[in-house]
Amino acid sequence: MKFTQLMKNSVLVSMLTIAPILSAPVFADEVSDQITVALEAYNEKDYKAAVEELKFVTAQVQQLYQAEIQQLMPKALDGWKEKEQKGNNNAAMSMLGGMGGGTGMKSEFQRSRETVTVEVMANSPMMGMMTMMLKNPAMMAGQQNTKPFRYKKAKGMIKTEKNRSEITLVLAGQILITVKGRQLEDDAVLKEYLEQLDFAKLKDALL
Repeated sequence: MKFTQLMKNSVLVSMLTIAPILSAPVFADEVSDQITVALEAYNEKDYKAAVEELKFVTAQVQQLYQAEIQQLMPKALDGWKEKEQKGNNNAAMSMLGGMGGGTGMKSEFQRSRETVTVEVMANSPMMGMMTMMLKNPAMMAGQQNTKPFRYKKAKGMIKTEKNRSEITLVLAGQILITVKGRQLEDDAVLKEYLEQLDFAKLKDALL
């Protein structure tokens, strides 16, 4: 009896969690149909089928969420082009969340030989190490070509090495922002991409 009640509660919680997101246009009809199928299975007390249907719904809604938060990423600057992602990198970053890796987005830009990569990850497994380094300047000093860096209220570090530059910031203690440049004529372009990120919107969407 306890297991059956637990299954009932799990199904109901999943339905109540997913239902408000159905206003999104992409996949909306398909998701609605699957929730209807799950609800029918639930009403027929076929809890296993209901759970399976909701797994499918959850995957579809995850795609909607990933597409939504991707809109918060920077756009290509004048003279630059955004590179097409090979496969589905954002989906892959999202999948890391299911394994304790957090939810994240990635965008890449190119101008001739120059490249810039912007990554935003919430609850990254690297957060602990970054926080430790920021609290202990001696650790950062031990990293070659690395120095403290602050942008607005976010603390982090900047690392420059030959033809590579990288800015890493910690936002609200839970969001890791990384802007990497390769073969750049001027490292200032990293800050131009960074300036496009709305920190308040990122916190609302990811935390």
